[in-house]
Amino acid sequence: MEGRIRLREPQITPVEGGFLLSDPYGVFGKPLALTEGGLFLLSLMDGKTLEEVQEEVFKAHGVLVPRKELEDLLKALEEAGLLLTEGVERRLKEEEERLRKERPMRLAGLSSPEGEEEARAFWEAFRASFHGEAPEAQALLLPHLEPARVPEAYGAALAALEKTPPPKRLYLVGVAHRPLKERAAALPVPFHTPFGPAEPDLEALQALDALLPYELFNTPLAFREEHSLELPLFFLKRAFPQAKVLPLLVGRRSPELGEALKVVLKDFPGLLVLAVDLSHVGPRFGDKPFSRPLAEEARKRDLGFLERLAQGEPEAALAFLGGNPTRVDAVEVVASLIPLLTGRKGQVLAYRLDLEAPTLSAVGAGTLVFPTLPG
Repeated sequence: MEGRIRLREPQITPVEGGFLLSDPYGVFGKPLALTEGGLFLLSLMDGKTLEEVQEEVFKAHGVLVPRKELEDLLKALEEAGLLLTEGVERRLKEEEERLRKERPMRLAGLSSPEGEEEARAFWEAFRASFHGEAPEAQALLLPHLEPARVPEAYGAALAALEKTPPPKRLYLVGVAHRPLKERAAALPVPFHTPFGPAEPDLEALQALDALLPYELFNTPLAFREEHSLELPLFFLKRAFPQAKVLPLLVGRRSPELGEALKVVLKDFPGLLVLAVDLSHVGPRFGDKPFSRPLAEEARKRDLGFLERLAQGEPEAALAFLGGNPTRVDAVEVVASLIPLLTGRKGQVLAYRLDLEAPTLSAVGAGTLVFPTLPG
């Protein structure tokens, strides 16, 4: 390879004996396995020539890395989509252009049925999993966890949606699990579901974009495999088939987003939906195996967080988590939406800390309905 090396930021997953590096947006499906030494070598490469990398390693360790070894590593990086060559850039651009037209279903047939008839039966079964009473929702917090793991949490949300007059639009705010170029992002295209496409509200999205200090439509690829929008939208589209959608992702807290949404909601009223999960504990997330003390800590954090949100005190809910030792993933979304949640009283309808037995890890999920507006 001639010229300077240009690398993409990889998604790094620790595994036994080293690390797996993969395309953070899932466009390239082949991950790259590296040892700790290989990862160190990679850290020296961006912006340098092969000769400069050889010099860096020699200065640090007195070892001359053969050029062929470096060339083989670059080839593997290109196959994983992590080396910015003309071919990799072209493929990323093509995928981004497709996403600027529509967002296909990614989890149909895996997390939910693909056909409409089967999807209706699936939806009804989840509604039947909740037996309690639910109020009308003017705002709603529900999970984005795999539905089969917390059916009662989704069922509770559906019970509230049954009582809710059909809104003209849904402000669906999910957690970004892929990197965003800005603090938050939107994708103004139809999102496909088994019940037909969920059409975007372009006028409301443009109004929101105009109020933000950053470009809202900034990372289409982040939406490509994002389950925090697709899974809740499956249930929301069936409940409100005519509603348009503002599909939003939050990567880092954005107070500007909450303030802008507060303004936009006055001219474009709709149902605010927070698609968030709660604690993430166990070996998958860097802890020891799931145990009773760990479960007690996670439940305490989750329920204390939900209860304070239900009292209309989002800042107190965030303060209760402290340093967020159980990794409640709702934090950035809630912190961004403080202007919309302060003073808004709610009711916790469901909560579950679900065990993932193969990894001895667990994730918390809950449903919180806000039937009243702030005073």
